[in-house]
Amino acid sequence: MSDRMKKNIKRIIIIIGIIFLLLTIFVGIIISNDNLHFKFDYESLNNIPYENGRKIKVSIPFNNHIQYIKGKEIIETLKTKTGIVYFGYNSCPWCRNVIGLLIETAKENQIKPIYYVDIHHAIDNVEGELKEYLGDYLRVDEETKEKVLAVPDVYFIKNGKIIGHHISTVKSYKNPYKGMNDKQKKELKDIYQEMIEEMKK
Repeated sequence: MSDRMKKNIKRIIIIIGIIFLLLTIFVGIIISNDNLHFKFDYESLNNIPYENGRKIKVSIPFNNHIQYIKGKEIIETLKTKTGIVYFGYNSCPWCRNVIGLLIETAKENQIKPIYYVDIHHAIDNVEGELKEYLGDYLRVDEETKEKVLAVPDVYFIKNGKIIGHHISTVKSYKNPYKGMNDKQKKELKDIYQEMIEEMKK
């Protein structure tokens, strides 16, 4: 192997190393910054179709004021904080339809943060305690008759007291693979706004 070829291989290895390092730093920044993490988490599924072939695209602002919480922190937040607690997950079609409206309404009212509980990754060790605490706010599964955490599930809390709660979207909205119309969006925003007004009292 010639010296020139050895230098080229060395240069390629250095370039690959630099690219890998930059990617590692980039991923680290995204994961450590909740706003970016949430934006990437939801928008990364924009072009991935569901089993029925439909895609649900979302656009999450950079300054979304999302703060991830998990485990015991969820219970502590519900019992002591003031703000909005949003239970959901990134591939939930209903969640993907409400999250933009929730962020928008919170931003218009200067409510921050929105505490985010990813129910697939954040509640494993506190699910029983969480269900017990939320009790009457939870849906009852028609088949099992057990209380379940249905999503999207949004709680409006003030000084550790739940003063408002809303599950899902609006009654007239039946197909999450088809976007809400303007009337449905306004109805949902009005529901969120009413609960935020209660928080402000």
